[in-house]
Amino acid sequence: MSDHNGTEQTLTLLARSGAMELLLAMHHRGGTASFAQIAAASPRPAALLRAMAADGFVVSPHAGSLDSEPTDQTCFSLTSKGAAVLERLLRLRLWLASRPTLNPRLTGT
Repeated sequence: MSDHNGTEQTLTLLARSGAMELLLAMHHRGGTASFAQIAAASPRPAALLRAMAADGFVVSPHAGSLDSEPTDQTCFSLTSKGAAVLERLLRLRLWLASRPTLNPRLTGT
């Protein structure tokens, strides 16, 4: 897979509904959260956790497959890659918030 395809796959994953909430649920708890805590913050967390684990963003300290639904007590942690990506997303969010809003007449909408 080329780097472009990998980047596109990662951006598609991060754009999924609940992805940012899932990462933030772990971030706000020092990088580790239980499945119940993640589920409270993010819709369809099991599918997202599977995809994020496959992309190297999260890991479960309890080795095993994510083929079945995790229990509420199953913990997940951000990897160094996941923490770095989240940090960049948070900086991007702050930068976007600091930008002036666009005049709709200038954008043609």
